[in-house]
Amino acid sequence: MTVSNRTSRSRTNARSRSSSATIDKIYAAMRESEMATWVGGSDPARIGGVNFNAILENVPLRADDVVLDFGCGIGRTAVMLADFLKQGEIVGSDIIPGEIAFCETHVAGAFSNSSFFCLDAANPLYDSFVAATTTATQRLGEGAFFERFPNKFHLVVAFSVFTHFNPSMAEHYVKVLAPITRPGGNLLLTWFLDHPSNPEGSRLDRGQNFLDRDGNLEFALFSPASVEQFAKNAGLEVKRISYGYWREWPWNTLKGQHFQDIVVLGRPMELPPDFDAQRYLALNEDVASAGMDPAKHYLLYGYAERRKIR
Repeated sequence: MTVSNRTSRSRTNARSRSSSATIDKIYAAMRESEMATWVGGSDPARIGGVNFNAILENVPLRADDVVLDFGCGIGRTAVMLADFLKQGEIVGSDIIPGEIAFCETHVAGAFSNSSFFCLDAANPLYDSFVAATTTATQRLGEGAFFERFPNKFHLVVAFSVFTHFNPSMAEHYVKVLAPITRPGGNLLLTWFLDHPSNPEGSRLDRGQNFLDRDGNLEFALFSPASVEQFAKNAGLEVKRISYGYWREWPWNTLKGQHFQDIVVLGRPMELPPDFDAQRYLALNEDVASAGMDPAKHYLLYGYAERRKIR
């Protein structure tokens, strides 16, 4: 190995150690905050790691992607994403002002590629936490937030969010998240879904599509058919469903398995209005040499590979 290679590797290792120390410091601050137990409980580093691994195992993720952590809470998953997206960007949003203020101070303060927004919205399960920290940071209207990011995100993730929605909420948020996802992008959303293996008390009756088991949206159960319909109404397609181990299945045995049920939705790829087939071939000589149809190549590969079209 040359001296320059040893130097490069040394610098990389130093950056890695520095990054790990930063992450550890942020998680330590989470553990000291009472807000760490408000939503989700358990150790924030463990939950963040589980969520991040679920992302890597269920959808493609590149270091230059732009990702929305919708319902980011205190930032358990956002920390991992901010560190991974070295050339990309992570945006986090939540309705609890105190948690967003924490993220602004600790996560955005350490990672310049991250930003956080507190949305002015309500949910009966979390309204008391909103009220407890209402002055912690500025709140932004949902309409203004979603209008701010058209076709922005390669990936939208929402952990433990749709598990606390009623049907009208779920349909609304699938619809508003769709247009801020880039064509060809994905949404990774966790739910509680009906399934023959569900435990007693967590099954839907025939013809039923939703169950608020405890009456406070702490456990919102949906039928897979209803989720498929939400996606269809929003112009999205269901690409994958990975059932979770909340059913007490043997877990850590299925690739990509999470405690909750993971649903991956995709926004279909469309040709840009200014796409020119001959220009695409001129800019991408390997496509021309292979004799591939330029439009088909762009839809299947070119967009994901960030190929130039102009």
